[in-house]
Amino acid sequence: MVRNAWQRWLDRRLPRARQVRLDQRGIFILPSGYGYLYLLVAVLLFFGGINYENNLILGLCFLMIGLFVVAILHTYRNLSGLTLRAGGARSGFVGGQGSLEVVLIARRRGHRALWLRWLEQTAQEVSVERNEETGLWLNLPLTRRGARRPPRLRVESRYPLGLLRAWSLVALDQVCLAWPRPQQGAECPARGGDRERRPAPAAQNGSEEFRGLRGYVPGDALTQVDWKGYARGRGLNVKLFDEPASGRLWLRYDLLEGVPVEQRLSILCDWVLQLSRENRPFALWLPGAELPPGQGDEQRRRALDLLARHGEAD
Repeated sequence: MVRNAWQRWLDRRLPRARQVRLDQRGIFILPSGYGYLYLLVAVLLFFGGINYENNLILGLCFLMIGLFVVAILHTYRNLSGLTLRAGGARSGFVGGQGSLEVVLIARRRGHRALWLRWLEQTAQEVSVERNEETGLWLNLPLTRRGARRPPRLRVESRYPLGLLRAWSLVALDQVCLAWPRPQQGAECPARGGDRERRPAPAAQNGSEEFRGLRGYVPGDALTQVDWKGYARGRGLNVKLFDEPASGRLWLRYDLLEGVPVEQRLSILCDWVLQLSRENRPFALWLPGAELPPGQGDEQRRRALDLLARHGEAD
């Protein structure tokens, strides 16, 4: 009951967003363990100074209290004005880890000795100087398939004296995809491919016909790069071929009839990885979604993302 009420209050005060700037609404501050001990010593000095009528002891007590008040201001300022933005994402397989990037931006001042962590995770330290931005990758355990939203991000600082800890609980609007865990299947659940390929005309040099060139995109298969043209100074281009529809290998969800949903996706995931390692073109069909034929790292990533998002509400 108390936890639910706390979460509702946080959602109202610090709603999920792509970018968050920390201010007095989102920063909490309390003494650290050393801070409580420091205050205890100051109180004992105060009573000792009064009891013995010793102005030197009272002066030391007031100096400690003044230093503590100044530390409150500086600890708060070390977080105030810091901007956090949702960055990139690295997907992973169920049972492993993905990672999300958090970009820290300093506008008016530098922010030093910051500790960032998802709740119940190990913290990482980072500093960012004035007018700079720094990206920090945080690992995220992937326990189930699909789009995984991270828990709230705890941003904490005890700078400069360690007597106080200022923190905020930021909810960044970012997603990490958890791909199905690969599981080997007896036969490839696909239609098409070499078994259904029709003989191509002799002028097509096999089953593929050269169509032209396009600029290289990261993820394209290196075997399709026009290396001769690159050596002649024509730039980095990729060869495009037309292939008969009958020769395309379509991985199909419906060919695994009678198999549980998650197991079907795991088997399809394993075949996506196998075909990608062999650099073979393939397509993927799922109920309500399909991926056109292609090959290379980009095709593999798109297929895995499609498997991860299967069954999500539109």
